[in-house]
Amino acid sequence: MFESPEERLLVQRCLERQPGAWESFLEKYLALFHHTARKTAHLAGISAPVEDLEDCLAEILMEILAHQFRCLKSFQGESSLGTFLLVIAQRRAAKFWVQRKEDSSHTVNLADYSNIPEIKDPIEKPMAIGEELGKLLSHLPPSEREAVRLHHIEGFSYSEVASQLRIPVNSVGPLLSKARKRLNRVAQK
Repeated sequence: MFESPEERLLVQRCLERQPGAWESFLEKYLALFHHTARKTAHLAGISAPVEDLEDCLAEILMEILAHQFRCLKSFQGESSLGTFLLVIAQRRAAKFWVQRKEDSSHTVNLADYSNIPEIKDPIEKPMAIGEELGKLLSHLPPSEREAVRLHHIEGFSYSEVASQLRIPVNSVGPLLSKARKRLNRVAQK
């Protein structure tokens, strides 16, 4: 999927440092960056405490802000802005976790973090997204729950959800629709 006029406008507003542009940018993409930081740590086999996840998120944001939005200036619109930012976030997060592993003062040893709870998926920790929503989502089959989480909570596009779930893009809408119907039935009980 190529950039939309809204994406191009958002990039332009950020580059021009228009009031509210950065806030709009964060509102749209912060969940993606947080998810990327958490997922990259998980893939690296790191049980990351909240403080390290926040540090990783800060590094991702600094990468975007560096050199007066150099990365946004390089956005050519050959993909969606979300996909472009996902690649930047994945690369920066991977670099962060490698550095964190190599840093002797932050040696990743699970025993060092034994008193810090592991970050879990928001569906598994209902307090992260609201106890009521967590209870509702627990009634969904895993594929529907994951689709709802990715699209409605993490803010992924249909194509990104399809890629994560390894299903055709045209299956995402019906899957979400089925989940919404099931949630409505459960909520009415």
